[in-house]
Amino acid sequence: VEQSKVLIKEGGVQLLLTIVDTPGFGDAVDNSNCWQPVIDYIDSKFEDYLNAESRVNRRQMPDNRVQCCLYFIAPSGHGLKPLDIEFMKRLHEKVNIIPLIAKADTLTPEECQQFKKQ
Repeated sequence: VEQSKVLIKEGGVQLLLTIVDTPGFGDAVDNSNCWQPVIDYIDSKFEDYLNAESRVNRRQMPDNRVQCCLYFIAPSGHGLKPLDIEFMKRLHEKVNIIPLIAKADTLTPEECQQFKKQ
């Protein structure tokens, strides 16, 4: 799990966005429980925030909880793999999931529409 921070400014509003990447997810020969590091990361961020809120002397702590998961689906033409479905089932109770077709700009509009249906 790799983390990087980006400061976004728009219309006078600043937002510090934390991007978390999970390179190599699902690339192993045995993918059983490959989602566990992601779930552990999300749980640890929620636990850190809860611990800070539970202190008697609260200090200003940035909210590092995971708010959203952008789940990129490989544009292979085969649709969702069983691993994709299992990952989303495990994660959907912890965080909002937005499925995205990776590299969708390389598909024709018809191919993209067919992929969405599939």
